[in-house]
Amino acid sequence: MAASENSTEAESQYLHVLSAFLAMESVDSVIALARGCSGGSVTDSLQRFLWELCVKAAANGNASYAKKLLKKLITEVELEKGEVLDEVYEEYALYMSAASKEDALVKENIRITKFISFLFPEGLYNKHPSSRKLVVPLQCSLNMLEGDTGCSIWPSSLFLSEFVLSYPELFTDKSCFEVGSGVGLVGICLAHVKAKKVILTDGDLLTLSNMKLNLERNHLNYEDELLKQHGEDESTVKCIHLPWETATDSEVSEYRPDIVCNLRSVMFPSSTSGSSSPFKETNQNRQWLSRD
Repeated sequence: MAASENSTEAESQYLHVLSAFLAMESVDSVIALARGCSGGSVTDSLQRFLWELCVKAAANGNASYAKKLLKKLITEVELEKGEVLDEVYEEYALYMSAASKEDALVKENIRITKFISFLFPEGLYNKHPSSRKLVVPLQCSLNMLEGDTGCSIWPSSLFLSEFVLSYPELFTDKSCFEVGSGVGLVGICLAHVKAKKVILTDGDLLTLSNMKLNLERNHLNYEDELLKQHGEDESTVKCIHLPWETATDSEVSEYRPDIVCNLRSVMFPSSTSGSSSPFKETNQNRQWLSRD
């Protein structure tokens, strides 16, 4: 029994390391987490895990980030006067010798792929007890400060996505409307917990285009307001170009969602009867869950 518990704990620790790598957290953080899997030392098995299951497995990842991690790994092993695996040296040499396209595209609106991982407690989803991890690949921008904010991953979207996945019963079989959907992470999580309808909106056409690409990468069909196809089953996810600051009652009155989400709050309208728009009710008639 004790051996089984130790094995489960070790597996969970390695999942955290892999998740940190896929999310491109700082290489110092990844190495620090990895040390926790091996009693504080950078062992041969830990080197092999980082090389095989992180760097080599992320074929579509960021080459510059992988190179930094390998360099940090080699430095840490050498500081401990240990032996660096030949495979790790060889992999690092390949990254060093390869011409990096990213270096030539500095200050451009570069798009990279980040993998956002969510780990679930055992038994959270009764229908899928073996699925303890959700990995969401997202194309996003590196230049948040140069007018590309809609294609960046905001900390508040990570919080809201985690909230959706932690309390699936609040969103399952509900119609959900998100204001300013950005890269689409929250919408993907809403679809994962089986929301009845997911309506994603954004006022920027380039952001909307990037969001649709992310939906496709996560194997989600969506209904495009500009490319309506009649005679097909209605998709669970719908993408809408909607500049919120200029939206009119007539543009939003048809949706009447059960839940409205944005980067700061989740709103549960208690009733929409008698209103020309689900968003014109007073605050007293709404239940708010917010994070400042």
